Amino acid sequence: MESYATEAPEIASDPAKLEKDSGFRSLEAESATQDRVDRHVVDFDGPDDPENPLNWSNTRKWCLVGLISAMTLVTNLATLMCAPAAPLILREFSSNNQLYQTLLVSIWELGEAFGPLFIAPLSEIYGRAPVYNAVNILFCIFSIAGAVSTNMHMFIAFRFLNGITVGAIVLNPSIVGDLFVTERRGNAMAIEGIAPLIGPVLGPVIGGYVSQAIGWRWLFWLAAIFAGITEIGFLAFFRETYKVRILERKAARLRKVTGDDSYKSVHHVTHTIMGFLTVSVMRPARMLLLSPVIFLLGLYVALVYAYTYVLLTTMTEVFEQRYGFSTGSASLTFLGLGIGLTAGLLLCQATLDRYVSRVQTRGGAMKPEQRLPPMIAGGLVIPAALLWYGWTVQTRAPWPAPVVATATLGFAVAATLLPAFSYLVDAFGLHSASALAVTISLRCVAGAAFPLVAPCLYDRLGVGWGTSVLAVVALVFVPVPLLLMWFGERVRLRSRLLVTY
Repeated sequence: MESYATEAPEIASDPAKLEKDSGFRSLEAESATQDRVDRHVVDFDGPDDPENPLNWSNTRKWCLVGLISAMTLVTNLATLMCAPAAPLILREFSSNNQLYQTLLVSIWELGEAFGPLFIAPLSEIYGRAPVYNAVNILFCIFSIAGAVSTNMHMFIAFRFLNGITVGAIVLNPSIVGDLFVTERRGNAMAIEGIAPLIGPVLGPVIGGYVSQAIGWRWLFWLAAIFAGITEIGFLAFFRETYKVRILERKAARLRKVTGDDSYKSVHHVTHTIMGFLTVSVMRPARMLLLSPVIFLLGLYVALVYAYTYVLLTTMTEVFEQRYGFSTGSASLTFLGLGIGLTAGLLLCQATLDRYVSRVQTRGGAMKPEQRLPPMIAGGLVIPAALLWYGWTVQTRAPWPAPVVATATLGFAVAATLLPAFSYLVDAFGLHSASALAVTISLRCVAGAAFPLVAPCLYDRLGVGWGTSVLAVVALVFVPVPLLLMWFGERVRLRSRLLVTY
């Protein structure tokens, strides 16, 4: 009896020995193991950890927003700067194939459709910074290659590669999501959205005058120069914003300092070649197939973007042939679209966060669907603006009439696209880059295909009836934001995507 009394405390004080002797795990053993696991799971040190990008100073955050916006502006200017210079390019390469005139722009969009499918998952594995720097450098290289091209096929090939290396369109909204809390994200998203909306408008204006003054090759030299200057800013000031990668680095530092290899990030994943292929190829595809929300919203965004590109690729010809404008003067008509885009952006800036704040003030929970109300206004205006533009051109109304119509369309486009991207960032969190990649790929495919079809449509039906067809299709999509506001949350929560990720 005495011997048992002296050994019992020893057994009780050693949970591992008790587990070994008795054949089952004691509560003490489980607790000790769990404590050890918890201590080695690396996360931020509380809600105020300065390593968390959400806690960075506003000055630092807005400097990064300015930096990524600058790169977006450069890449979007380069997209359409060659549109008014297309006749000069065809003449130099001794080609009279009019298909090339459209392909010079649409092939870039086709490249942008493929690039995000790899850029987004790579950024979710290796972080935003290394991926962004890599694609920026490649963009500079391919811009220079386009400037020194010696034949049409070489030039088109490098335009395609240039499109693939545009990382800003998919990474920028995700970076804004990394930096700002939900109730302040809408304003930042609207400001970051200025460049991708204004760039395609200013591009033809700059391209028209620069190509006439110093030659079309300088368009691509200038793109490479300004992209290179911006990339120097990235190398000097941009720091990782993706919290998964930040915590992976923190865990690596702890393993090095302590010599204990059991430290793992709370978001730890194992990277194998097959795992990367699965993530890079399958995640965006599965998101498209398993999430009705992404599929429906992606189709709507693709349609709106495609209509914008139809205008951008046909306006120069319309104003030159129907109104007798010169190349430079015709390029100035794009400013109407730019003014409208700016007005729509200001609407989003004023409203995107207001709905969220109003709900929180009333004690409600924030939902991604609260980003969508501006899309309702945009959806209603798009068909009307298309009809306005088409029939004022068809009837040869004074040139300010179609220009004002394009401004109205620009307003509607901004009011549609910016809330859509804000919604995806809020709804899909850590995997927002992949969700955006799916949407952007659909958008770019449509942006590449529709301008190829539009000339045939206009030739057969005329600008008036051809644009009316586009307006009727746009009218079918008007209920989309309402459906997402009413049923979006329910569909997201029931989606098989939740099981997969």
